[in-house]
Amino acid sequence: MKRTSLFLLTVFFLSVPAFCIELPDDLKDCIKKKFPTANFKIDNSFVVNNETFLPLLPPPEEDLKPIAKKRFAKKKIELVYSILSEDKKSLPRLLWFSNGWIYVKVLKHSNETQTILTLSEISDKYREKFLKTKFPSDLIVPKNFIVKQDESSIIGDLSIKKECPPNQDCNAKLLSTNPAPSGLKGILYLTSPDTGKIIYLNLSDFSMINNIQTMGTPWEIAFDKTNKLLFVTDLAKDQIYELKLMENSILKSFSLPSMSNPRDIEISSDGTLAYILESVANDFAVYQTKEEKYFIKTKLPPNPTGFSLLKELNLIAITCPNANDLIFLNANDFSIVNHIMIDGGPERIITDLSRGLIYTANRVGNTVTEYDIEAKKIKNTFHVGETPVSLAIHPGGKWLYVGNGKSNSISIVDLESGQLTDTINLPIETQFPSDIKLTADSKWLVVTSETTNTISIIDLDLKKVAVKLDVGATTHAAYLVDKESEK
Repeated sequence: MKRTSLFLLTVFFLSVPAFCIELPDDLKDCIKKKFPTANFKIDNSFVVNNETFLPLLPPPEEDLKPIAKKRFAKKKIELVYSILSEDKKSLPRLLWFSNGWIYVKVLKHSNETQTILTLSEISDKYREKFLKTKFPSDLIVPKNFIVKQDESSIIGDLSIKKECPPNQDCNAKLLSTNPAPSGLKGILYLTSPDTGKIIYLNLSDFSMINNIQTMGTPWEIAFDKTNKLLFVTDLAKDQIYELKLMENSILKSFSLPSMSNPRDIEISSDGTLAYILESVANDFAVYQTKEEKYFIKTKLPPNPTGFSLLKELNLIAITCPNANDLIFLNANDFSIVNHIMIDGGPERIITDLSRGLIYTANRVGNTVTEYDIEAKKIKNTFHVGETPVSLAIHPGGKWLYVGNGKSNSISIVDLESGQLTDTINLPIETQFPSDIKLTADSKWLVVTSETTNTISIIDLDLKKVAVKLDVGATTHAAYLVDKESEK
């Protein structure tokens, strides 16, 4: 009898799905105070008066922000934003809490489908952050549940149908709207912080999209041209991954101190040094890849975000958006030698050393700054789209391409005339271009999508999107390896 009971218990527990996301006790208490009759389910959803509320989780990097400000300081969770029902009497349609968790009410349609509120109901202030949240992977999906196409980024790994505009099939598996265009080539690597994936594919053949699954938050990518190795930072796990080109596994991982938060990375020409920007530790670090240890660290202002090595000038330029500062380090002893104030929160940085210029994308100011390195002064300021977050420069220095997150567009600046000449609006399938990369022949621009699974590839001669490619995950950073030019 005992053996039979033990067997039945074993079968029961093996058949129950594993629920890995734990509801914070103080969040549960906060909800209970607002809705005393709330009944919580095993997947962290809850029911009040026969109305179901589903949880949405913030991206992993959101959890790092309060830690950076107050080392594990206990903060009381409270409701910061809500959307009331249309009649003002029923239960709210959305509840947003200070720890980043969101609860959305399940709405019933007359056709027996169920859904949530529309994106247009959410204020502009919160809409972008909403699209970065995800349903937990262990959510028990309600029967006949659908979400609208422009909210599809919150689905994550769940099997949830999308409600499409008329005459569109949003649930079809899309590899691309076109076959790979003639002349498009290179190996494209992408990071997906939301899913923990590192994705790569051959741009001359869209039929095979490869994934390397991590348990963290892969962020930025650098390439060691000498040894043909890729290095990927992991924000949440405080690690650097080393990968061999076109292989489906991580070759090696380097563990950094807790709360380093490695945000940006570059590799020395011989592959022996990794230059790492640690945005929570506020350090610029030089790491010896063979010995697997630090060589030197330099303390920086809070929240450094991006950097660029100016090798010929023995300088390193670093953006610090919280201080509106562009910092310069001496590349020999890594001491701070200069800084320049740049309004608007400079984040992304790119250099044109042939002309002695630096460009910063100023996310809050909706501008791009052109800085003259030798003259040590700002040369020009370009007004672009809303929330500029990514930059690419034509090898000849003629054109600057700017990815605008909120306006979901690419601005093209003629650097000779200093004028904004074109704006390319991105399709609805691609949202928030957090990174853009030029192909080796400068004819194509690859655009990542922070909140949807579809990247876009722009034909720069025609100045329009030529390819929309579903890579199966939201994407943050991109790196293009051209086999010929990287030899």
